[in-house]
Amino acid sequence: MKITIKEPPAGAEEEIIVLCHNASPELLNVLNSIKTSNGTLAAHVDNEIHWINPSDIFYIEAVDRKVFLYCESEVYESKQKLYELEELEMNGFVRVSKSVIANIYKIKSFIPSLSGNVEAVLTNEERIVVSRRYVSNLKKNLRLKMGGQHHGY
Repeated sequence: MKITIKEPPAGAEEEIIVLCHNASPELLNVLNSIKTSNGTLAAHVDNEIHWINPSDIFYIEAVDRKVFLYCESEVYESKQKLYELEELEMNGFVRVSKSVIANIYKIKSFIPSLSGNVEAVLTNEERIVVSRRYVSNLKKNLRLKMGGQHHGY
């Protein structure tokens, strides 16, 4: 593998160009770590890579050993593991079940159930289940992010 570093012309934006025959998981992890230091996440649709701002993500879900990023109307696949994406906690993300991490800034309301679980209604009207095991952690994070204000739950 050859690595070339060149200085861009004055005033030009810095960029990284990757020429490869096959984007291996290792290469994608390296690229993602570079990009996440900029605050965005690598996301995939078919063979295209998109860079997603965490604030655009409503929730993240692991299904059949794959991780999906759900935005307002788009769904992307992430090559990262769900536990690796828990580091987004500082951006308002909190684990709400074994397989889901939610963006608390995208939660509009809650619907409690008799089982102890809670349904979170998101601002795009999608609903996700908050397992009773994670309800207290969600409440704690809501108080921290909302400055102690009551968030309707």
